[in-house]
Amino acid sequence: MNKKILLSSMLCGLFFSPFAVQANDKVETVYNAQKFQQVCKGKTQGAPVSFAYRGIIWNGTCEPQFFSSSKAVQLQGNEPELYRSCMADAQSTVITVNGTELKGKCALGFTPPRPAAM
Repeated sequence: MNKKILLSSMLCGLFFSPFAVQANDKVETVYNAQKFQQVCKGKTQGAPVSFAYRGIIWNGTCEPQFFSSSKAVQLQGNEPELYRSCMADAQSTVITVNGTELKGKCALGFTPPRPAAM
């Protein structure tokens, strides 16, 4: 009986572990500045957008944000500086994120729903 339980738990671990890693991988590395700008091309601020990317349907709006021209720095896309800098100055070309200076521009881009700032 114990052998059956052990074998069953080992098989479950073998079959389900890779799927959990794949699902998390898709969510952890989804920031794609070019894609987020592309879905908002020709739209206005606040326009709703929906698109499929990496097996996930994304719903949100087009909002101004900073897009870095540097490929060396890996951004998550949720850094507050990306949004705040363009609210303060729509012509921003340089911002600092986590102590690193990034060059780029402000443009409309996909923004997921988020709570309003107080």
